[in-house]
Amino acid sequence: MELLLRLLKPIFLPLLKLDLTAPHLPEGTSLVRSLKPSEQWLAYRYLQTLFGFLNQFIGVGIAVIALVAKFKGWGLLIALGVFAVEGFFIGLALVTTRVDFELRHYLVGDRSLRVAQGAWKREEVTLSYANVQNIEVNQGPLERVFGFKSLTISTAGADTTPGAENSHLVTLVGLQDADEVRALILGMLKHQRDTGLGETGAALPTATGLSLARLNEVKAAAFALRDAARAG
Repeated sequence: MELLLRLLKPIFLPLLKLDLTAPHLPEGTSLVRSLKPSEQWLAYRYLQTLFGFLNQFIGVGIAVIALVAKFKGWGLLIALGVFAVEGFFIGLALVTTRVDFELRHYLVGDRSLRVAQGAWKREEVTLSYANVQNIEVNQGPLERVFGFKSLTISTAGADTTPGAENSHLVTLVGLQDADEVRALILGMLKHQRDTGLGETGAALPTATGLSLARLNEVKAAAFALRDAARAG
């Protein structure tokens, strides 16, 4: 399969007119982990693509048999032409599936998540952790057989209706370690909310110019003086 797709890719790739520029995180965000779908997900997508052509292929086969039976030699030539067209579309679909796999990137940053996906329709979405409201791990029966899960992340205003398109919801498909990725994102989300509006965990400036650590020391000393005064 892979050898065949390597041969077909130079033929079909110009038809897709893709932007092959690698995605990147917004300025000021550091990359924590870069993810891609698993090879098992790619195999699953190949099967989906081929099964999508199954009914069509059966219908074409029946029509070809009828043509050959009725027109003999001419029917055979027409049948060859029909199979050539069908083979073209199957090859294009398989190459598109492969290219879609290669162009899927999930960039987990310390402040936001960047998802780039799609071959026919290129899509890049950035979600800030400050706006994340829900993170779900999903796995259907077929996904369980192939050994991967999906991670759905939604923010305020997300439409969770199946098939709905919006910039407030992204799905990271084909992950073998979706639970670990969820825990990673939740950890960074908690850290960001604890430190306040995406600031780093370093000392935060105050109105007096003192660091948070120094203020805690002053507070502890004041409590110690109070306790000493009460004891006296």
